[in-house]
Parts: sequence; C-alpha cells; structure tokens
Amino acid sequence: MVDPGKAVRVRRARGSLSRDQVVAAALSLADEHGLDALSMPRLASALGCGVMTLYGYVTEKNDLLDAMVHSGLAGLQLPRPLPNDPSAVMVSWGTALRSTLRTHPSLPMIFLSRPVLGPGIVNGVEALLTALARCGVAPGAGVWAVYAVLIYTTGFAAWELPRTGPQAGESYARQWRRQLADSGGGEYPLTTAAVEDAVGVADEQQFNYGLTRLANGLFLAEPPDAR
Repeated sequence: MVDPGKAVRVRRARGSLSRDQVVAAALSLADEHGLDALSMPRLASALGCGVMTLYGYVTEKNDLLDAMVHSGLAGLQLPRPLPNDPSAVMVSWGTALRSTLRTHPSLPMIFLSRPVLGPGIVNGVEALLTALARCGVAPGAGVWAVYAVLIYTTGFAAWELPRTGPQAGESYARQWRRQLADSGGGEYPLTTAAVEDAVGVADEQQFNYGLTRLANGLFLAEPPDAR
C-alpha cells in the first residue's frame, strides 16, 4: 500500500523522450531560472526521468549547451527581403538577434562562456554574407561586420537583461538617483545633470543608438586583412 502522505514520482515511459525534447526542456529551465540553475539532476527531474537517461540524448553538459544555442537561434527571423544597404542589413541582423536573445535570456550567457559553432550558425553567416555581397561587400569585410554586430548585440543583451523589466528598471533607476543624492550632487555635477539619460542605458532606444552608429561606421573603411 502506498502511503498517501508521500509523493509518488512518476517516471516517463522508456523511449518516450527525444533529443529535441531534452534540449527544449533545458532551454526553458535555463531561461526561466538562469543558466546556473541548469543541472542534469534538475533537468532529469523536470522531464520525469533518471539522470543517466539524459546521456542517451546528450553526450555531456557542453553538448547540451551547444544544442540549446542552436535551438534558440532557430527562431531568429530576419526580415525578407533584406535591405539593399549594407548598414541596414547589419541593423536588421542585430535587431533580430537581440529579440531572440531577449526571448531566450540564457543564450547570451552561453555565448559569453564558450564558443559555439554548428551548421545552423554557419548557414546564418552565409545568408548574411550573401546579403552583404549583393551590396558590394567582400566576404572578408562582411565577416568582420557580422562579428562586430554579434559581439555588440550579445554584450548589450547580457547587460540589459538584469536591468530591464518594470521592477528591475525601477530598481536600477533608484540606485542611480540614490547614489547621486548621497553625494549631494555637487561632486558629480555633469552626471547629475544627465541622470535621466543614465537610468535608461539598458533600453531599446540605447540599443538602437549604439547599433545604428556601429552599423553606419562598419563600411567606411576596409577592416585589416579583409579580402
């Protein structure tokens, strides 16, 4: 007889999992609770299986992290057709990437912690280089531009995610104002005058400001060793 006071753990039927399901569950868990919360035991518990079962679908945690990136980036949607101006192509790419990274907040942290490469990423780079080539941009210069936007956008997403949302944004603004108020304002007159701009440095307007200026400058001169 089962003790009604004890929880009964229901195990998933053998063969009822797939690699895609494991990756999707891991991505959901990391997006909701943070990448540090992702562990094989916790993932196994969420899926209702044993830890060793997971290793039938992923070889190790790094394999899982890479698969999470590929799964998350699969949802990246570039506008069609892409613009005929190379700077506008880069703005479209950065905007779409930021949207995807905001949807999956675990991805920026994976990008910053390890190199990730695979067919999906190479296909994406090829598509961007093809669009840039139509604008007269050589492949080497295109790669430099793509990586400049990738690094800016990933860094911005990692910066903005802890500072956005109603509560996080309000808390960040209060910290700025309290810091300046505690100093009496006289010690930092220029920062005090610009405090309302300072509290908004993690929003869409700031992102667009940086991305547009970056993209506009990317094709003013050939990068070193561009071919």
